[in-house]
Amino acid sequence: MTQIKIGTRTSTLAMWQANKVRQILNDNGCKTEIVGISSQGDKSLGGDLASTVGQFIHAVDSELMSGNIDIAVHSSKDVPVKISDEIVNLAYLERGCTNDLLIFPKSKDHLSLGDLFNTDHTSSLLEALAVIPKSGTVGTVSGRRQSFILSQRPDVIPIAVRGQVETRLKRLREGRVDAIVLAEIGLLRLHQIDALEDWILEFSAVRISDEQWPTAPGQGAISVHCRASDIDLLNHLRTVLNHQKTADDVSKEREILTSVGGGCQYPAGIKVDGDNVSVQVSPQNWREVFCQGLKFDSMKYHGPLSKLEINLPNTQISTTQQFDNGPKLISTLNSNRLARILQNDGINVVNQPVIELIPKADNWPSEFIDNSVSRSQWPYLVLTSPFAAKCAIEVAKTNDDLNRIQWLAIGEGTARACFMRGVTVSICAKSRDSVELTEFIKHKIERKITLMIPRSNVASTTFVDGLTELGFNVQTWVGYQNQAKQIDKMPVADNDVLLLSSPSSARAWVENDLPIPKNILCMGKASQEEIESLEDFANSTVEVLQGPTAEFVAKWWKSARGE
Repeated sequence: MTQIKIGTRTSTLAMWQANKVRQILNDNGCKTEIVGISSQGDKSLGGDLASTVGQFIHAVDSELMSGNIDIAVHSSKDVPVKISDEIVNLAYLERGCTNDLLIFPKSKDHLSLGDLFNTDHTSSLLEALAVIPKSGTVGTVSGRRQSFILSQRPDVIPIAVRGQVETRLKRLREGRVDAIVLAEIGLLRLHQIDALEDWILEFSAVRISDEQWPTAPGQGAISVHCRASDIDLLNHLRTVLNHQKTADDVSKEREILTSVGGGCQYPAGIKVDGDNVSVQVSPQNWREVFCQGLKFDSMKYHGPLSKLEINLPNTQISTTQQFDNGPKLISTLNSNRLARILQNDGINVVNQPVIELIPKADNWPSEFIDNSVSRSQWPYLVLTSPFAAKCAIEVAKTNDDLNRIQWLAIGEGTARACFMRGVTVSICAKSRDSVELTEFIKHKIERKITLMIPRSNVASTTFVDGLTELGFNVQTWVGYQNQAKQIDKMPVADNDVLLLSSPSSARAWVENDLPIPKNILCMGKASQEEIESLEDFANSTVEVLQGPTAEFVAKWWKSARGE
């Protein structure tokens, strides 16, 4: 070959990697050309990409197979365990640092990112997680990172933050997240070419110990692919590009990952350094376990590679148990997650949904993204309830445009409903009702953004009308049908507490002629107004829950009982 065509993604960091390869080859007498290629991962802002393997490499490797480029340059951590038989790894460049950084707003108690680069200071995992506020949000779509955080801090809400490094850090500056997790090596490489602006370097940051937080297999290494048929022809390139220790370490990491049955999105951290290895693997069903309000254990090992034994964790999901005696909390939520969490906290909970929600998939818009405009102008999907989230995820299975846009959840319950099904929302408003959600959108979302809002057949138009009056372009449709369930009579004691999740839940309770206790908890002002308008609740005390989370329910329950 008279000239080597080097294929790469077009992000600043990917171009740095390609230019590193180009420099080495040029220094060794090779003529080169860099060919920029846009990947599917670069064409999306959605929160479901963590469930799809190889989105950042397939477009580049496709160009390799087509013969349009001679070699492809990737971050090794993005490369699936299994790639095409027609593509092989030609070389690994010498590896950089492998740590993850937790980055957060400037704090006098912690080093700035710029200062941290000049030290080798490392924090323990608990020290690092302590910087995240209670019920804080952390930007990461990595299943590994999410599982490691939530195993220690189940109160944290993961948020999808996508795009180039600079774009992700802008989300932190905008206050969309309280902290963000990024690989140190990427930031360091950008810093070396003065690609990090001062406002980025002024953020505070902690470096997490890779013994307690082993990172993705291959992190810090650059992988160079070629066609299998060209391996002998390009052997001279391997000679000058390949760093043998890096190749040995990364190969062992990938072997270990294969042995646990995982791919590059598997919740496993593996770091090999010569004869030493650090491994942490979360259970495969960790997300389901977590979303049921249960704790899960991870396999952890740090020590000689020769003594590593793989004992994969397995967490069973138990059924909910009702206590025999004492007052009970009767929840009308369509999910039993709250019941599980509260039962773990010693509260007697009965889950009794009274609303049946039926998806109307044919009503949802499709092929609505205008690829000619900037992604910053793409619409947001606004989800106002956990069931709206459930419907969105079902529809998204056959609606690619839904997967590519940002999802905004009204609060933690709706964000968790998405998360349980594998989608990390881009924004969690932490609102209790549509009034608070309107205020959040008013102050946090630009008017140029179209808001796509699925609603039920009985939903009030007040929320949509309010946003329209504020100058937003709102697209709304009946995304699901709301109807009362027929419920058999159930025992309700005067000292029980009824938790009503919506105005329609209140109406459905009355329609079923179910007994009404003296104390009513409800979620949101609209629910309170509906309850107080119904004569059946006239003898009950109604209180609005100060947040639609298990924490607030537990706090109210214990306070009401003087615990």
